[in-house]
Amino acid sequence: MTDYIRRIVSGGKARFKDENLNVELDLIYLTDRVIIMGYPAEGFESFYRNNREDAKRFLEHRHGKNFWVFNFCPIRENSYSASFFDGRVSRYPFPDHHAPPLAIMPLAAREMADWLDGSPERVIVLHCKAGKGRSGTLACTYLLSSINNEKPTPPKLERSHTPSEWAKIRANDVMEAIEHEEDVDQLAPIAESPAQKSFTETLKTVLDLHTARRMKPPGENAKQKQGVSIPSQRRWLHYWALLLAHEAPTHLWAAPAALPAPRAKRPRVRLTQITVRMREAGGVKMHLVRAATAVIDRTSLGKAGSVQAKASGNGNVWVSLARYDDDFVQLLERWERHTRDEGGHMGHLKKDAGTLDGQTLRDVFDEKVGKWDKSKMVRSFARLGATSNSSVTKTVTETEGKISTYTLHPLSESGWVNIREALQETEDVPATDDIDIPASEANSMYDVTQSVKQGGVVLDAGREVRVKVYMGQMFICWLWFIPAFHMPQPPPNGSTPQQPPTKFTLKRKEVDFPLGVGTALIDVEMEMEWLRTTDSEAVQPPARQTSEESAEGEKGEPAGIAATVEAIAGGNLADAIEAKQGAED
Repeated sequence: MTDYIRRIVSGGKARFKDENLNVELDLIYLTDRVIIMGYPAEGFESFYRNNREDAKRFLEHRHGKNFWVFNFCPIRENSYSASFFDGRVSRYPFPDHHAPPLAIMPLAAREMADWLDGSPERVIVLHCKAGKGRSGTLACTYLLSSINNEKPTPPKLERSHTPSEWAKIRANDVMEAIEHEEDVDQLAPIAESPAQKSFTETLKTVLDLHTARRMKPPGENAKQKQGVSIPSQRRWLHYWALLLAHEAPTHLWAAPAALPAPRAKRPRVRLTQITVRMREAGGVKMHLVRAATAVIDRTSLGKAGSVQAKASGNGNVWVSLARYDDDFVQLLERWERHTRDEGGHMGHLKKDAGTLDGQTLRDVFDEKVGKWDKSKMVRSFARLGATSNSSVTKTVTETEGKISTYTLHPLSESGWVNIREALQETEDVPATDDIDIPASEANSMYDVTQSVKQGGVVLDAGREVRVKVYMGQMFICWLWFIPAFHMPQPPPNGSTPQQPPTKFTLKRKEVDFPLGVGTALIDVEMEMEWLRTTDSEAVQPPARQTSEESAEGEKGEPAGIAATVEAIAGGNLADAIEAKQGAED
């Protein structure tokens, strides 16, 4: 049974077998100094993930005290004491399957570089739960920032390979020496520097290196699975590459380090509408949707009741907007400015940047406190839905067949209640339970307005936004983006004429987890416009704030069990696991 679970959890990842220690670990050397591994677990979980004791024995046997662990798991997901690795652990937690707060990327990369600069014998060990998406994202973050100083290449030392890998490498070296007069490295066509090749080529090379090392070689006529496979995480790496190349929006994180940026003065955009285009789902797919909904109803796991009859009628497609806790991101951005290299290199740590307000960066993520990651880290703050009969249109094209287009606009609280009532057929959950805005958002509503007459949801242009799309209670997909990276630059001032809206479109392959009914998705389009500095926006905190309990959950948003049931019905257990885990965060 544990072997079966291990195969499911592995997801095609490469493993490391140390015959001297008689251990096999979910671990690889990305380079000779960068190690990625799965979560070091104990108890039953250690049978199909890494055994924590084995991981420690392995690292100490090969590297002594010259390793430092970087843990990206929130406490609410998985946790262990840093004392297990003698205190050599730094935490940068964010939820599984999600993009991180952007400021985590430079903070982690700078600490990694600072540790490695201390000695050529040092290595870093990165892990999340599966040791793939989050670990890969932060490993690539570090590699991108280190390219100017040290070209990242596949590992060359014997200690970084399994015995079978090392034997193949030696055999290949012999063959190349016989067949070629010149020593040409075919394994790592890494860009010499961003100045010689564009940042996009550099990013692609780093991602390809991670894929080649982390994932098992594909079988005959098969394509190798991507290492960092979640589109939003890859989009974040694109943002990071722009920041390193000094091609990002110049206003991003531009405030002085001494004080947090005044939110009212930071550039803002108005999200006016979201358009979702979907092909008509086939009979079998809709049957699965109805079956999943029926199971939810029978087991009382549904939070919005049976809605498929309505969903197949006028659509009931709606969107939830969310972001990380405001205070949390503001603190991270202060640390980013405080630790940034004076020379402007985003990946370098400023000298003497040890404390801020009497605390160290490690204090921010103290596992004994767990202030930011004991509960839900991503908070919903606004919703969009169909506000008129013209919001849903149906067309037929020769290339794409029957298409339904859903044009969604911001919902006021009363508008959301109407949507909730349309989705609900039971009396188990009062229709008003979830319309409160979570406490962290209600306490700082400087950049949100839910008034339809004001024309949109106002967002901080430099902050992350998660767009989560539903059809009734069925999860379709989600995506993360930062508005400023997709808007014309620079932001307007008070004298700038009003600019036309910007449309930012992502196709199905560019969004996260379009499973089940989401396979019918064509694309999602966000329409945004800059707010000029003189634009008047009555953005006020709501009169009512939620309790601490409701702030930790979103009672009106289905948790993903429907997607799980549907994926299982479709015979794809791996997708089912990811759909459930992803939709619950």
